Amino acid sequence: MNVTIRSSELAELTNHPELMQEAGTVTVVPGTGAFVAPISTLRRLAEAPDAAQQLEEIAEALAEREQLYAMAILGSAVTGIANTLWYIPVPDGQHGPRIKVAIDPPHAKRPGGAEATVPFDEAEPMSGPIPPALERQVRAFIALNKPALLDYWNLKTTTDEFVAQLRPIT
Repeated sequence: MNVTIRSSELAELTNHPELMQEAGTVTVVPGTGAFVAPISTLRRLAEAPDAAQQLEEIAEALAEREQLYAMAILGSAVTGIANTLWYIPVPDGQHGPRIKVAIDPPHAKRPGGAEATVPFDEAEPMSGPIPPALERQVRAFIALNKPALLDYWNLKTTTDEFVAQLRPIT
């Protein structure tokens, strides 16, 4: 089964959406690590001065999409945080562990809408609009549950074992 990403969604996968304006349709082939794009898109990427960086960013975003099957959707009963958190283990990715936070709507059951990303490493940049108080809550949740979060990130536990180990912030 193919998953089709509209050009507007592909633009969200890269920090350089101007190169994706004419992308048309890009098809991700699940389980293969492959995607299909129009030649015009590939040519525009090849001509960009930072083509290697852009391809790396696209590959990283597509790899994360491949890992969505392992995504843990964490509600307030588990986290103690009013907003839904998503945790997607991508141990072979280019970035370290991070938690995605539903911003609008705050109780979304899957990614979409406004969201923010909070990396475990505070030196790494966050992405998305997140109120400072909510960021503090997410960072407190990470600190409280870091061993369980890292085990899940490294695919050492099942989802049910992972969720059973989590403690909500108070």
